[in-house]
Amino acid sequence: MADAISDTGAGRVVGGVGTIIGDAVVAFNKSNVMLPLVTAKQCPKGALTCQFVDYTKIAASDVGAGTDGADYTTMTSIDTTAKSAAIAEHIIRTDVSDLAAMGSAEDYTGNVGDVLGNAVAAKLDDDLVELGKGFGNTESAAGTALSLDHVFGSMRQLRAAGAPYPYSLVLSPKQVWGAKGLSGLLVDPSAGVQADNPLSQSKLSNGEVGTIAGFNVYWSDQIDENVGSGGDAAGFAMSRGAIGCAIGPEGLIRIETERNASFRTTEYVAVGFWGEIEIHDGFGVYILTDVS
Repeated sequence: MADAISDTGAGRVVGGVGTIIGDAVVAFNKSNVMLPLVTAKQCPKGALTCQFVDYTKIAASDVGAGTDGADYTTMTSIDTTAKSAAIAEHIIRTDVSDLAAMGSAEDYTGNVGDVLGNAVAAKLDDDLVELGKGFGNTESAAGTALSLDHVFGSMRQLRAAGAPYPYSLVLSPKQVWGAKGLSGLLVDPSAGVQADNPLSQSKLSNGEVGTIAGFNVYWSDQIDENVGSGGDAAGFAMSRGAIGCAIGPEGLIRIETERNASFRTTEYVAVGFWGEIEIHDGFGVYILTDVS
């Protein structure tokens, strides 16, 4: 049952009511960053939990020398740990009144679905980047600006853990473009000129860098840039095997409408079906840096 007062009535639709306007300008989140970077698995029909298997690393010292003609009797156990992620619902709803829809000169109702779907996708990114705060391996600390040593240190820790490629460096906007982020490391902010290397040239001309120190570089506006109210951003480095995302058996996002004639409204409901879990702690590195 819809609310008696529509959330999105004619009084809220400011642009395009009774006038001729240009194309609508919709503010979208930078979303769907994390899903391609993690281990994703869709639950089969009838299941609402996915398991991800974490294999224990076998050391070189477990490999012994053999003698020709003799049975090798030493046995090494391969241990695994099951990490389970349960599917949960993530919901957003808005009601569009008939007057709002009729009075809008552009495709207002069509844009509503896009806006809600983008919000759910952003929530997925938010849930996944939050797991980055929990990685036991760390580089940098609160009050410390990002340096290339932190990037190379993250690479060292991932390699030492035997983390499989590819490696991703996921940072906040300020960790990428801020004065204490990659921009400050690659471009001289006071002189306004680039250092004499291809990465700095790419940063200056394109505004971003695709790779650095063996990492593919990504950014998400869902990363917390004020951890503990201290002005620090919660970036991280990771291998694909660090985080798992379970997807619902009928897909990741569903958007539906329901007509409520007595209130003269159409309900728009977007639902995301997923669950997230840290699979292997050693395959991620928390990079907390000052961006204030």
